Parts: sequence; C-alpha cells; structure tokens
Amino acid sequence: MASLTWAIGLSALLAAGKAGAGILCSSAALLASSLDSLMDTGISSVNYLSALKGSKPPDNDHAYGHEKIESLASYTQGLVILAVAALIFADAARRSWHPALLTHSGAALATVAIASGVNLLVTIRLDRAEKKTDSLILRAEKAHYFSDFLSYLLIFAALLLVRWTGWSGWDVVGGAALAAYVAFLAWRILWQAGNELVDRSLPPGALDELDRVIRTHPGVLSYHEMRTRKAGPRTFIDFHLVLHPRQSFEQAHDISETLIQKIRGRFANADITVHEDPEGGD
Repeated sequence: MASLTWAIGLSALLAAGKAGAGILCSSAALLASSLDSLMDTGISSVNYLSALKGSKPPDNDHAYGHEKIESLASYTQGLVILAVAALIFADAARRSWHPALLTHSGAALATVAIASGVNLLVTIRLDRAEKKTDSLILRAEKAHYFSDFLSYLLIFAALLLVRWTGWSGWDVVGGAALAAYVAFLAWRILWQAGNELVDRSLPPGALDELDRVIRTHPGVLSYHEMRTRKAGPRTFIDFHLVLHPRQSFEQAHDISETLIQKIRGRFANADITVHEDPEGGD
C-alpha cells in the first residue's frame, strides 16, 4: 500500500509541474505527458482502494475471495488509458494544423529530466512491492510507470530535435508517438485483466510445468479434468488425481498433500483442490 501512496503523491506533483512547463514552453509533448500523469494520479488512487478491498479474506458472500476486484480495476484502468491516448492524439493533430512556437526549451528539457528520474524511483519501489505480493494491480502500475519513463526519453529526444533544428513539428511527432505508445499500453492491460475476468486458463508454459510436477510425483498414476484460472495474485488449480485402488485412504491423502505442497512451491499463492480417484473408477 505504501508504494501506491508514493505513486499517487508523486504523480500529482508531476502532473502540475509538467502542465506548467507545457504551457510556458507551448509544448504538445509536455502537455500530453501532463495529462498522462494526471491520469496516473486518478488510476493509482482507484487502484489503492481496489487493492485494499481485494486483499480482504473470503467471506460468506465471496467464498473465493475478493481478488477479482483487482482484475476489474485493472480493466477499468485500461479503458481510461485508451481514452487518454485518444485525447493526446487529438491534441497532437490539432497542433499539427495550428502549430505553436516552442519556447523555453531548456526549461522543458529540465522538466522532462526531473520527471523521468521520479518515475524511475516509483517504478523501482513498485517492482519491490509487486515481487512480494504478486499483485496484478501493482504489476500494472509498475509496467505503466516504467513505460512512462521510456516515454520521457522519447519526449526528451523530440525537444532536443526542436532545439537543434528549430522545427516545432518534432514536438507534435513526439506527442503523436506518445499517444500510440499509451494506446499499446492500454491494450496490454485490457488483455491481461480481461483474461482474468473471463477465467482464462494459465498460459501453456505454466500448464506444462504443472503437468510435469504432477506426473513425476511418487504414487500418481495419472490425472484428468484439470482446471486453472487466475484472479489477482491468487492462482486457482483443481484436478482429479488417479491413484492405485489398493492404497489406504491415509496413503492417498498423504500423496495428495505432498503434491499440493510441491505445486505451491512453484505457484505461489495457489488455491489447490484435488479430487482423488481410484484407477478404473468413474
């Protein structure tokens, strides 16, 4: 939670600073980036509340937990980002027809340099928190802020070209390129969050690893009816395990429990349900 609080405060400061610098310098790229930071402030605030709610344990009304709140919040975040990309592109298009002379390019460059440094610090803090929690919201936030850091490099290059060549069109090109990148970022977030909302199974690589762990576990003959899904930081796995029919209930239970622990060693925060079937049974 502390990392999201950091992100909210710093994004608000960056939005105000870049808006002022963008107006002072008549820079489309800086004004576009200011809108992006303003969006970051709002999204991080919503994500903070969503993460707070999503971290609550299961209750009578939500037996599987509240993790899908994170998925829903991330999907909403993707839609907002997509809308902001459209606004950035529209502003760049307007300035291409009605260009403004870029002034105070030194101040603009300094603003971008400071903003990029701040975003890098936020990204590092979010990365540490995401590795500890495996939270989808923190992963989306980290990717977003790191992408912002990369976009600042693009803006910085555009402003340098304006200063060196005197052609203000580079600033418009930078704004349009940033809009395209933000739209791509929105698509990635929508894809990931959408997959979780519709209970898409784990990716092939994870399923292959799961298959190897189960088939090589002592006492396991085979398995079937594998179902997997992911919601926020939690992975849900359930399957039917085929065991030797002459084993005692205690032996079958021990095989299942040791297998569950082995799977959790490879899939952190996994919720695993195993149905034990005797070989030849229905």
